[in-house]
Amino acid sequence: MRSSFLPATARLAAGVLLFAPLCWAAAAEAPPRLEDAVPDSFEGVERVVAVGDVHGDVEALTEVLRLAGLIDEKGKWIGGKAHLVQTGDIVDRAPRTRDCFELLMRLEQEALAAGGRVHALLGNHEVMNMLGDIRYVAPEELASYADQSPSPDAPGAPRGLAGHRVAFGLEGRYGRWLRRHPAVVRIDGTLFMHGGLQPEVPAKTLAELNRWVRQDLFPGNPPGGGTAQGGPLWFRGYALAPEAQWEARLTEALSLFGAKRMVMGHTTMRDGRIGVRFGGRTLFIDTGLSTGYGRHLAALEIRGDRLTAIYPEGRVELLTPAVKSAPVKAPGKKVAR
Repeated sequence: MRSSFLPATARLAAGVLLFAPLCWAAAAEAPPRLEDAVPDSFEGVERVVAVGDVHGDVEALTEVLRLAGLIDEKGKWIGGKAHLVQTGDIVDRAPRTRDCFELLMRLEQEALAAGGRVHALLGNHEVMNMLGDIRYVAPEELASYADQSPSPDAPGAPRGLAGHRVAFGLEGRYGRWLRRHPAVVRIDGTLFMHGGLQPEVPAKTLAELNRWVRQDLFPGNPPGGGTAQGGPLWFRGYALAPEAQWEARLTEALSLFGAKRMVMGHTTMRDGRIGVRFGGRTLFIDTGLSTGYGRHLAALEIRGDRLTAIYPEGRVELLTPAVKSAPVKAPGKKVAR
């Protein structure tokens, strides 16, 4: 059954607003544009580490990056030429989203200087915040943005609302940063994204796909893929439905975008382990990293065709040329195949 691409969240006529500790001082920098090139394809990467949904838990994020050998005890990048992919949903549900942003923004520069990369992909919660949907913003987190607006909150408004709008707007520190990031990247034949990718998307290239998602974040554009239920930030079919229902569509989507597998967050694995389905062609890395989801630390390492789960208790080979995938437990299901 084909999924709809109708908007999943209410669209705000006013566009978006964003935050930044130095948002006014950064005014000299040109704001991002939909037309700006967003790097989305990388080849010849020896080591890739992927981390799922963070949801405002900077301690868990820091711990899992140390566990993967990407940062030292002081939080500095030591990953060399490795690529870190964070598959979206840095924000919401916990009070320290700003610290998560600041950590990834700094590591982005440190990794680049060392010949590596940090890819902070757009998730549905980033888009929600940029469009002013604060349903999942913790009260303490919202209050932390109070210093970001030159104007006080309106009478009766939650503390920090005005600052949040500034912070996540086109000119804000985090809105500016997020709008320069893609929703999907391909690294040596592996597609990384937040939700999942169907073949019906109105795009034939990654550039077209990322533009379709990002057009929701810039005023004056028709509805795009950032708020589409069946778009790459929201789709859960590969995680939850019977494999037979989606196998052909998965094959088509991978072929369309020149890939052999997809790595996704978004759908929390209730057992706290990285999920593998479709013979290793889909992996699900939202293990419930944040404290609100049980703090199940995990990272996925990819070296060629060797896929390894990194857990606090040790490393587990998920896929090698001689290892087949196992069924994965999914929310609300005993076993999803």
